Amino acid sequence: ADWYNSKFIVSMASNMNMTRTPDVHFIAEARTEGAKFVVLAPDFSQVAKYCDEWIPIQAGQDTALWMAANHVILKEYYIDRQVPYFIDYVKRYT
Repeated sequence: ADWYNSKFIVSMASNMNMTRTPDVHFIAEARTEGAKFVVLAPDFSQVAKYCDEWIPIQAGQDTALWMAANHVILKEYYIDRQVPYFIDYVKRYT
């Protein structure tokens, strides 16, 4: 149900209409509240038809994509500028 409170949701190679049927309505509700929804999948599936953006990745590209995302997060929130919340979180949980 926390999808309802989200502002950005990513679905990666998952057809939530088939695998998360009881929960998928939270995506639609979050989108009406302004959340953006991105699907990373090789096929244009049932869930991709109502996303804001579909990124057609090929098998094996998902790891590289998330490594790049982690690089940007660490660079912008740890190296380029110090964000106290992020530093506290990293020290506490890693």
